[in-house]
Amino acid sequence: MKAQPGKNIVIDGSSVLVHTLAEHDLIDEYSLHVYPVVLGSGKKLFPEGLRVNLRLIESRALPSGVVLMRYARA
Repeated sequence: MKAQPGKNIVIDGSSVLVHTLAEHDLIDEYSLHVYPVVLGSGKKLFPEGLRVNLRLIESRALPSGVVLMRYARA
């Protein structure tokens, strides 16, 4: 996919697709939104055993308490 011409691909809300792309080393940037709520359950964001070194490229706190963070591959 990376070799194909075109713009960015944005994935919103598909943990299965994110897991597949991460396992095949196809994600260049992660955008995470952290909400001030602890649920105690849910799907894992990243596949078991995955390690990717990242560097923070943007961090922004919103008035609602949500923190937006963008990470690029290190």
